[in-house]
Amino acid sequence: MMTGGEYSVASQQVLQLAAQSGCSAYDCEFVGLAQDLGVTFVTADRQILAAFPSVAVSPESFVARR
Repeated sequence: MMTGGEYSVASQQVLQLAAQSGCSAYDCEFVGLAQDLGVTFVTADRQILAAFPSVAVSPESFVARR
């Protein structure tokens, strides 16, 4: 069921995002993936929301857009 749903994010991109934002590399993998796919990253993580306002939105903001 999961076949074809896997994605990889370049380590260099993740490390650059982490260094620039102060967020963890783990969190930046999701940010990088959202950037690569051109989608909105819905999260309640305040640090990510503050560091990546062009990619990340809160669940409340996401629902309000619909």
